Amino acid sequence: MWTFLRRQSLYFLVGFIVSFVIYLFIKIGANDVLWGLAVGAGGGLVVSIAFFLLERKFPESGGVVGN
Repeated sequence: MWTFLRRQSLYFLVGFIVSFVIYLFIKIGANDVLWGLAVGAGGGLVVSIAFFLLERKFPESGGVVGN
């Protein structure tokens, strides 16, 4: 049951994001939306690299908090 709900919520989230980006392209303009997507992708890449390096530096934690 939880797997079904998680999958459906993921489908909803993907559909929402795609339609919201299309709305932004129509309402704001392509250049501003592409610039925002590039900045967001850059920020995501920086955070991803930071977490990767921290996981390599502290491998014994295992990502579990409170144990």
